[in-house]
Amino acid sequence: MTSSSQTSNEELQAFLSRHPSFGGLREEWEGVPLEFRFCLSDDLPPRAFVGSVRALVLRDNHVLLVHSSVPILSVGGRCGPGETVEETLLREVGEETGWRVSPLSVIGFIHARHLDGQRPAWGRPAPDFIDPLFAVEAQEFDASLLESQNPHCEFVPIETVEQLGVDEINRTFLSEALQKRLSSEENYQREKR
Repeated sequence: MTSSSQTSNEELQAFLSRHPSFGGLREEWEGVPLEFRFCLSDDLPPRAFVGSVRALVLRDNHVLLVHSSVPILSVGGRCGPGETVEETLLREVGEETGWRVSPLSVIGFIHARHLDGQRPAWGRPAPDFIDPLFAVEAQEFDASLLESQNPHCEFVPIETVEQLGVDEINRTFLSEALQKRLSSEENYQREKR
């Protein structure tokens, strides 16, 4: 192992050790066996390990529900060349939902570890990658941002997510997003005084 990759690995391990997981699972994703850990955090992971950037989108008393094989509450994708994490966040939410958003806060991350060999063509760091998760507030719909004319998502009342089959991991991230939004609103009110 080179000293550069050893330093990077040490940086990753230090980051992960500061953030205990609240859940985990093993499953195949796009034919790749992975182990996932879910963590709450205000911190962005080391940039070298970012696989994708994800967002949980709030709008008043609604949250964006993504219709997939199981309902989930986040959208996102990989960083483009030269993009910052924040630029990726705004672009990906726009492409997948058509919404312009304003970031509220980092709320956590998903840590994934390959359970088999490296896949250089897969476009993600290996064997570990981390997808930071942001809470964002929907501001304005703009259909020109959409990458697909059939987005597979809709805003649903927050109080219905459990009945809609959203799992506990997504509900935990939603709870954290709502707390961050409330803190942000309280800070704004204090600053106005």
